[in-house]
Amino acid sequence: MKALFLGNVAADTASGIRMELPPSLEVAILADPQALLCSPRAAAEADILVTNHWRAEYPPAPRVRLVQSVATGIELIDLAALPRGVAICNAFGHETAIAEYVVMVMLAWQHRLIEISGEFRERASWRTSWVESGAPHGEVRGSTLGIVGYGRVGREVARRAAPFGCRILAANRSARALEAGVERVFPLAALDRMLPECDTVALCTALGPETAGLIDARRLKLMKPTAFLINIARGQVIDEDAVYAALRDRTIGGAALDVWWQYPNAAEPVRRGSRHPFHELSNVIMTPHNSGWTAGMVRRRWDEVAENIGRFVRGEPLINVVATS
Repeated sequence: MKALFLGNVAADTASGIRMELPPSLEVAILADPQALLCSPRAAAEADILVTNHWRAEYPPAPRVRLVQSVATGIELIDLAALPRGVAICNAFGHETAIAEYVVMVMLAWQHRLIEISGEFRERASWRTSWVESGAPHGEVRGSTLGIVGYGRVGREVARRAAPFGCRILAANRSARALEAGVERVFPLAALDRMLPECDTVALCTALGPETAGLIDARRLKLMKPTAFLINIARGQVIDEDAVYAALRDRTIGGAALDVWWQYPNAAEPVRRGSRHPFHELSNVIMTPHNSGWTAGMVRRRWDEVAENIGRFVRGEPLINVVATS
């Protein structure tokens, strides 16, 4: 049985889990997906694909029966380009890291940490302090956090935020039982009723037909003018033009954006995440899709991938099956 690890993240995964894989499994590694076009045999002989993308222009992989994603999202995997009946599985392990990121940027925003630290470092400014009777900054306690998408990540965000004294609301596509610290879970169809109550809105939902463009100009206007929007879902959950205008014009207070509408590619290895100059806005915290990229997450995800590959080789039930081709 053969496994093809395709792409840089998959190549790193292969190195990290080599000792955990079944001894009988043959492993091929192509860190550069374009190399597959010159090595069609690697696809033709693979029983397992370990990757986070698969495209129609890649050589046929007729023997494949398992696609093990090295990420949670599978939107870059073209299911129609795979043989029928292939199991597509994803990997998690990122919930803790992303939840900590959400709480971190909430705290940084309310305490004006970036602004105050920058002013004091650059200009020795005391204007934000009691020393000069500066305007007090905020705190998270007593604020309302709305979580859009109450799955693994959303629930972990709620667990982390609750001890800070937040009031927590959530919205989800399917019904969810309440957990400690969460006041109410709205149906996603009732999102318009939740947004006006929130001081912070954290987008933790998967990308799909129901969530693409979910936060548009109309919904941004429903939010408080002081509201803080956090996106750790996918860029396409938010209307790019609308959110830039809302932040530029201060229709909402600010945002922390970790996911984007465009990413580096071979033609543009250094590329901004948007067509708009978000980097020029002082009310935006920007990170390059790395909120979940911690050493702990990498190890947990590697272990899940290794376990699933072992299960497949042994003929045991798979974990994290999210689709079939």
